[in-house]
Amino acid sequence: MSRRKIKINKLINILFFLTGFSIGIFLIWPGILKSDNRKCFYKIIQDGSDGKVSMGTILSIDPNSLVKINNAKNTYGKVLRIGDYCFRK
Repeated sequence: MSRRKIKINKLINILFFLTGFSIGIFLIWPGILKSDNRKCFYKIIQDGSDGKVSMGTILSIDPNSLVKINNAKNTYGKVLRIGDYCFRK
């Protein structure tokens, strides 16, 4: 195979992966395209990034979601739970 065909194949594979990834994220979190939901997500992530969460943020989250977020074992799990809360409203 020539170098050009290899580069084209890599480009097609990358585009295929990014398209599938985008469709998968949209199917999991349908509200990700709404700006209010993204603001909710960024606000919670930004507020909790220093390890201290303000009382306003805690009160803005419903108790069931707050318990699920608190019980997550690692940071990745917490981000997923916050995403579920903000994007699946």
